Amino acid sequence: MKSIVLTAVLITISAGLIQASGPMAVYALVDKVTFEPNADKPERIRVSGVFITAEPRSDVYSAPQHGILYFTLPARNAEVAQREWSDLKSVAGTQQVVAFGSSWYGKATVRKTDEEAKTPEDYTMGNGLVKMNADHPRAKALLDYKDR
Repeated sequence: MKSIVLTAVLITISAGLIQASGPMAVYALVDKVTFEPNADKPERIRVSGVFITAEPRSDVYSAPQHGILYFTLPARNAEVAQREWSDLKSVAGTQQVVAFGSSWYGKATVRKTDEEAKTPEDYTMGNGLVKMNADHPRAKALLDYKDR
């Protein structure tokens, strides 16, 4: 009986590991958030600031880049995504570094601020929005970034 319980526990733990969210997709120092077409019924989000992004399906990260991220609301978990978007808006301009998304499920492209973003990328879910301590290496790199 003990071996059956132990096996069930190990299977449960393994299943959790297999479905893990993976490394964060984006570390962000957010300056501004704009919802499209409007804040009441957002379908897309435009996030301006400085970002460190992960290579897809990897824990390899870019150098800090100033620009814009442009995402579309996912059909699946739209309510959760909208809460994360509201949280992103709440930290805009506060110098609070946050991390979000999962590099296993998508990609975040930093676009130049003067670039017309026509096609939004899928907003990836998986890790929630995480406030980072200022002494975290990626948070420090974003806070120290001068080319804005």
